[in-house]
Amino acid sequence: MKKTIRLLLVFLLLVPMLTLAACSAAEEKNKPGQKNAQEENAPADQAPEADPSEAAISGTEAAGELKAGKGTILEQMDDWHWRTFECQYIDGNGEFGGLAPGGHYENDEMADFIAQNPEWYRDTAMMGVWETADAPFGDCINASLAADTPFMNDKLNNHGLMVYKTFNITDLSDDITYDLCMFYDNTVYCYINGEPFFILDGNLVKQDWNGGYDLIKCNQQDGKTLKDFLHTGENYICVSIKDAWGGREFDCTINYEKGSTKRDLIFVDQNQEWNYTVFYCPYIDGEGNTDGLAPGGHFEPDEMADYIAANPNFMTDTATASSWAVGKAPMSSGAEGWTGSNHGLMLYKSFNVDSLDEIKAADEIDWFGDYDNAIHVWLNGVEIYTDDGKCAVRDWQTNGVWALDKDLVLTILKNGENCLFVTIKDAWGGRDFNCGLKAHWN
Repeated sequence: MKKTIRLLLVFLLLVPMLTLAACSAAEEKNKPGQKNAQEENAPADQAPEADPSEAAISGTEAAGELKAGKGTILEQMDDWHWRTFECQYIDGNGEFGGLAPGGHYENDEMADFIAQNPEWYRDTAMMGVWETADAPFGDCINASLAADTPFMNDKLNNHGLMVYKTFNITDLSDDITYDLCMFYDNTVYCYINGEPFFILDGNLVKQDWNGGYDLIKCNQQDGKTLKDFLHTGENYICVSIKDAWGGREFDCTINYEKGSTKRDLIFVDQNQEWNYTVFYCPYIDGEGNTDGLAPGGHFEPDEMADYIAANPNFMTDTATASSWAVGKAPMSSGAEGWTGSNHGLMLYKSFNVDSLDEIKAADEIDWFGDYDNAIHVWLNGVEIYTDDGKCAVRDWQTNGVWALDKDLVLTILKNGENCLFVTIKDAWGGRDFNCGLKAHWN
């Protein structure tokens, strides 16, 4: 019976995205001064159609090694143990249940619970007796399908959610990969088998929500993938969400691919240290307001533009760049002073290539990660990527992968030391940089 219900729910998600569009409009209305990820990134809330050529085997049905192909270990809209918490949001204007960012919580039961149980995410006995419900939790994936919990029904008071689920892994052979895809809004802590896998805490200042079942990479241990956190037999995942303004949501899947030659060779990963310098560039918005929120504006005065005009070869000046301050991405917090009217950010990083011949066999070379919002990227002094260089539209990106001109990159890349220079210019709303460079084999 439950399988029949789930198939019906999947069918409902395939209906044109009226519900998500309404939620996107609500997010835009409810989060003034912020960029609307659901509107701009067109998240795919629809369940993907099954490919008859792919082997889709759930973890509960698999015995021994999985068949070649793609499949799902943890499904969308599966059942989870859950607990909600009263966390009353006082917005940045001091209004209870208001919509302004930069606020805080009062009567914060989640904070009290964590203070008393700092390693709650390892207490499987406790989490295992929580109530159960079928995901999604929240109103942005599809409000008609949302689990009946206070997180959904008492939005003024219950901003805190914790969920827990077990799943089975039968195959950790070399030719298999595992991926976690998650919908969340907005502060999220994700643990796999009691270890932190992905944590994003915007302190209610920026929109750090993810409006789709998008790939979530580990951001707690450099170079680790989901597979590194798994073991054969029973595994578990637990997540805490604390929402502030606007909509709320949680659901996730764990997918696998077996028999694939897919791999990445990462030259520069996310969450790395960069040399950086900031520039005073007040944004005069389209309505003439300094540091206002309307698009269509310009920067005045523009110290970054002045610096580039005076130093046209800045993108090869590694001696100067090496003397800049050092910060660790994401630069929304790692670049000290990249706030207020300092809308300009310049970054530098060097990296080594061991075998250019190996890279020539890759299917593509990618720039990947998060940025907000106008970006230029130079490799060894040659520009290889740009997006909205004039900061004209709200084109910020999250969890993106952009294939570069492989032939161009291969003419620039060299064995030994290489260098990247990046400029970011933000206008309205939040700002961010957390990108990397990699070769990819399909």
